[in-house]
Amino acid sequence: MRRRPIGYVPPIGLEGKVKYPVQDVLVESTNELEYVVIGKVINTVPEYPAKLFKSSIFRHILIAGTTGSGKSYTASVMAKRVVEQLGISTVILDWHGEYAALIPRCTVVDPYKMPLRVFTGDPGDLAVVSNVFELTPPQEYVLEKVLKKVDLSRLKTIDVFLDYLENYPDESTWIRESKLALHRKLSLLARENYGSLFKLHGPHQDMSSVLEGGVPCVVDLSGITDTSIRKLYSAFLLKRLVSHVTTTRRPVMIVIEEAQNYLSRNQAIKPICEMLREVRKFNVGLVVVSQSIQQLVEDAMTNANTKVIHSVKSRHDLELVERALYLDQQIISTLPYIDPGEAVYSSPSIKKPVLIRIE
Repeated sequence: MRRRPIGYVPPIGLEGKVKYPVQDVLVESTNELEYVVIGKVINTVPEYPAKLFKSSIFRHILIAGTTGSGKSYTASVMAKRVVEQLGISTVILDWHGEYAALIPRCTVVDPYKMPLRVFTGDPGDLAVVSNVFELTPPQEYVLEKVLKKVDLSRLKTIDVFLDYLENYPDESTWIRESKLALHRKLSLLARENYGSLFKLHGPHQDMSSVLEGGVPCVVDLSGITDTSIRKLYSAFLLKRLVSHVTTTRRPVMIVIEEAQNYLSRNQAIKPICEMLREVRKFNVGLVVVSQSIQQLVEDAMTNANTKVIHSVKSRHDLELVERALYLDQQIISTLPYIDPGEAVYSSPSIKKPVLIRIE
């Protein structure tokens, strides 16, 4: 029998006849006792739960699938049960403002009431600004030069800092051109009411308040209308959270919705990419949620040891999934047509990927 090509799509009218493969009862390769159940394995006899083990959380999780396939619901189920049953603090960077409805018992944080410090002297902060605003090397050089000279404690607002930047002495034509271009890009920080999201000096925001409460903490980013500012704020928040947790060694799971905004192949925020490789040893588990695997940096796939792949229809995404998970043809040909809330589940605790239904 000829093998169907990757991404095979049945003719119109036959989609409903796609059959779920009969699946063997899972063989778990762990003796770990702490886990949460996130759903059930489809089409097994006897019925078998899909388990997410505690250790797998800190080896990172990738949730992918087309719009409406159930990604956010899956992340919300994980968040609720990880907090309630394992006692692990959970923070959700909610790009579209939808998690408060999915998790009735949660703490919702308004970014405008939790301003974050920028330009702290940390090279990683400068890298975040550079990546988000797509600064050229000369523009990044000018910004670093200005930050070394200015006393931010004397500047009350972002507007005052922008005035300082605009009036910074020109040492050459290229510095002047770079300075003006830099000023144009950073002036976005002072538009509308975005200035209230950031502060130039003062103590760092206490992240303990975000991590306490015994319920998931949802940071609602949807009120920040500009995409660049939304990315900047959430990237800084992620850095501050990880910095706090690496000091306190408090276990935490962080859900990054619409992760392609931070981990794009074309414009990744480098400090966040580095987190995928470095933070697991500090008991920080990242849950990367995205519509398309092909849009993400390779590290997102390789460093997420647990993968929940909802329905995907892109041929390229299907090829990536098949190569990464070594799926057989029966499952890969079913993947474009599984129902919302169903997914292929791969985790270090099971010997081969299975189809599950999130419940």
